Amino acid sequence: MTVEITHHLQHKAIVTMKKILILFAHPALEKSRVHKVLLNYISDLDGITLNDLYENYPEFDIDIEKEQQLLVQHDIIVWQHPMCWYSAPALIKQWQDLVLEHGWAYSKNGYA
Repeated sequence: MTVEITHHLQHKAIVTMKKILILFAHPALEKSRVHKVLLNYISDLDGITLNDLYENYPEFDIDIEKEQQLLVQHDIIVWQHPMCWYSAPALIKQWQDLVLEHGWAYSKNGYA
């Protein structure tokens, strides 16, 4: 009986697993020991998509439609970045301004 219950719970956990998007933005990753460990650890985990903004957009030319699609395709969104003067790095700020635009992310008819 215990085996059946355990199997049922494991199956249910797999079926209800949420897709996680990690929006990663570190302007000086080479100087961060903690973030390197985090990236190594999550790279092999199922259900997690890592979106390294500084790697994908070194010139800050953000593909808005691609980023909005990533948001729609995931259940949980995590912004992972260092604190820069009690705020987020510049690329995260630009990403938020462009991707979470009025009419898509919020408004009377917002989609997100």
